[in-house]
Amino acid sequence: MLTVETSGLKGITSFTTYDGGELKDCKLKEYNLIHTKYGDLVPQYGGPGFRKKQLAASSFYKSGKIKSISLEQQTEISTPIGILPAELVTFFEDGSINSLFPLNGQISGFWSEEEEGKLAQKLHFSFPFGDFCAKIIGLRFYPDGRVRSLILWPNERIIIDTPAGKMPVRIGFKLFEDGSIESVEPAEPFLIKTPIGSINAYDTDALGIDADKNSVRFDEKGKLTSLCTFDIITVRKKSGEKEIIFPTLRQGLTTEFETVPIKVIFDDGTVSIGNDTKVFYKIAECTFLIMRGNYMKTKSCDNCSGCNSCI
Repeated sequence: MLTVETSGLKGITSFTTYDGGELKDCKLKEYNLIHTKYGDLVPQYGGPGFRKKQLAASSFYKSGKIKSISLEQQTEISTPIGILPAELVTFFEDGSINSLFPLNGQISGFWSEEEEGKLAQKLHFSFPFGDFCAKIIGLRFYPDGRVRSLILWPNERIIIDTPAGKMPVRIGFKLFEDGSIESVEPAEPFLIKTPIGSINAYDTDALGIDADKNSVRFDEKGKLTSLCTFDIITVRKKSGEKEIIFPTLRQGLTTEFETVPIKVIFDDGTVSIGNDTKVFYKIAECTFLIMRGNYMKTKSCDNCSGCNSCI
C-alpha cells in the first residue's frame, strides 16, 4: 500500500515495498514534484542515457517520509552551508538533509570517470580550519545541518589546519558535531608527533569513496587516537625484550605483492601497533624507535593531475 505522502506519485513503473506493504522505492516515467524544506525537487523519470544510473528515482522510509531522490537533472539545493548543485540528495526521516552528491553518473565502459570528472565543478568551502576550492564527490550532514564529512573527487588535494598541523589532504575529512576535525586522510606521508615519537602517517588502503573512515583520527579535544604508517617501529621493553614491527605483505590485485601499512592506536597511556589491536604496549614502560619506511611506491611523482598511483 502507498502511504499518504507517496500516494500522489504518477507514472510508477516498478517498485519495492516493506513487509507491511508501504512503498520502499520506485522508478518513474512521468514528471513528479516532491516538496522538501530545501526546495521542490523533480525525481528522475527520463529515459536511460550513457551516464544515467538505472536506480530507484526515489526511496522512502516506512512512515512515507522521503529518504532519497535521484534528480532528473542537476539542481541547485539551498543547504545549511550555501547553495550547492546536486544530482542525488538523501534525507533523515525528519526531512533534514543527510547527504548531497553534485554528480551521480554511472561509470561504465560507455562513460568514464574522466568524462564524469569533466562535469564536476570546483566549489568553494569555508571552515574554521581552512578555505578551499575543490571538486567533491559529496557532503554528509548531521541532522542539525552541520557538516559531518566531505568527500573529495579522486586526485583532488586540499590543505587544511588539523590538530597535527597544516596537512595536505586527499579523499576528505570527517567532523565532530561541534565542527572540530575527527579524521583526515593525508595526501602524502605526513610526519606527526605522537606519544611514542614522530611517525609518517599515510595509508594506501584508504577507501577513496568514503571520508567517514580516514586513517588519521583525533578525539574531541584534538588528541591523536590512530594513524596508519609504512614506518618501521621497534619496541624495547624494560625487560630488554625487543620487537620490530614492519608493514606486512599481501597478494596484490595488479602486482604480485603489495605492502600493507601498520595501524597504530593510542589510548590512555598505551599503544597498539600492527594488525593485532589486542596487543598493547604501556608507553611509560617501553622505548620506541621509529625508522622511515619505503614510501617510493606510494608517492612516485609530484604531478597528481593525471595519475592514479597515489590512491
